[in-house]
Amino acid sequence: MINEGLPWPEKHRPKKLEQLVGNQETIRALKSWVVSWISKIPSKRAALVIGPPGIGKTASIGAMANDLDMELVEFNSSDKRNRDSIETLVWRSATQQTLDGRPRLILLDEVDGLSGTSDRGGVGAILKVVKDSVYPIVMTANDPNSPRLKDLMKVCQVFTFGHIENNDVEKILKQILLENNVEVSSEVLDEIVEGAGGDLRAAISDLESQVRSGLTSLVVESVVRDSKRGDEETLRHLFASADSKMARRVLSESELNHDSLVLWLEENLHLHLMTPKELDNGFEQLSLADLTLGRIMINQNWKLLAYVYDFLSMGVAMSRSETPFRRVKYSQPTWPLLVWQGDRKRDKQSEILASLSKLTGVSKKRVRKTHLDIIHEILKINHQYLTDFANWLNVDKSSLNQKSNR
Repeated sequence: MINEGLPWPEKHRPKKLEQLVGNQETIRALKSWVVSWISKIPSKRAALVIGPPGIGKTASIGAMANDLDMELVEFNSSDKRNRDSIETLVWRSATQQTLDGRPRLILLDEVDGLSGTSDRGGVGAILKVVKDSVYPIVMTANDPNSPRLKDLMKVCQVFTFGHIENNDVEKILKQILLENNVEVSSEVLDEIVEGAGGDLRAAISDLESQVRSGLTSLVVESVVRDSKRGDEETLRHLFASADSKMARRVLSESELNHDSLVLWLEENLHLHLMTPKELDNGFEQLSLADLTLGRIMINQNWKLLAYVYDFLSMGVAMSRSETPFRRVKYSQPTWPLLVWQGDRKRDKQSEILASLSKLTGVSKKRVRKTHLDIIHEILKINHQYLTDFANWLNVDKSSLNQKSNR
C-alpha cells in the first residue's frame, strides 16, 4: 500500500465525511455554510472551527473538500504566516481562478498559533483576505480564549467541536485493528480509550505504539492529557521514561514544539547520558532529528514530523542504558536564544523601515537616516509620542521603544 509507511493517524485519516465520528451536527452545519457559497456569499465570509486537538477539525475539512469535489488549499501552522506571505500566497489562492474550474476551499490551520515577530500583522492580513476572497475560507483554532481570535470572530461563522465520545473512539480503533489485521486485548483497548480523553488522534497514536511494541495483552499505564508539560518537566519525565512508548507520550503532552525540544535536549542530554556510549547514541539520534527537521523545512513535508519525535523519544531518551536516572537542574538553551533575540531585533527594525518606506515613498536604505533616526531622537526628548508613532507606523510600541531607551 502507498500509505503503509505513514504514522497511523495519517494513514487512517478519513477521506469522506461518512467516515468521521463525533460532532456530526456541527459538521453538517459547517458543510451547509460551505455549500451556501455556491449560490451566494454568506454574511459571515469565513468560518472559524474551534475545539481541542485531535478531534477531527482539520480532517473534517479535508473530507468535506473531497465530498464536494473542491480543491483544498491548506496553510498550516508550520507555514510562515506573516503579513507579506498572507497578502501574497493566501490572497492569491483566495482570489484567483482554479486551473480546472472547480471551486476552492481554503484552510488556515491553527490561527490561534499566530504569535511573535514572524507572525506580526498576520491577523490583519487575514481580515483583508477574507474581505476579498471569492472562495470559502475555514480557519481552525484550539484555544477559544486566545486574544488573537477576537478580531477574527467578528467576521467568522463560529463552529465549536467537542471531544469525541469513548464509544466512537473505540469504534474507530477496532476498525483500524481490523484493517491492519492485528489484535490487542480488550483491557488494552479500554485503557487507550480512557487515556485519550476524547482525543482520537492521540488514541490512534497510542494504539500504533502498543501494536508496534508487540505487547497485545498488557494494560498500559493511564495518562491524563488535560495538562501540558513545561520545559523542565518535559525533560525530567522524558529521561525517566521506562520505555519508548511512554517517552513518546511525554513529548505529545509537552508545551515545547519540535524546534525547542531539539535545543533543550542539545543543552541538557549530557546530564542523563553520561557514558561515552550513551552520549554517542544520544547525539546521533538528536542529529537525525535535526536533519529530518531540515528536510521538512526544505520540502514542507510535515508527514516526516512523526519521525522527528521518534528520534527524540525512542532515540535520545532510550539512549540512557547505564546511567541511573537522577533529578538534575536543567539549563535553558543559550546561543539559540541569543540568535533569536538578534533576529527579533532585526525583524522589528525591518518592519519599521518597511512601513516608513511605504508611507513616505522613500527606499528602506534611505528612510533609516531621513526618518527613523529622527523619530528615535524625538522619542528620546519626549517619550509621550511613542503611541502616536507606533499607531502611525502600525507596529508594536516595543519596536520603537527599543532604541529610544538606549
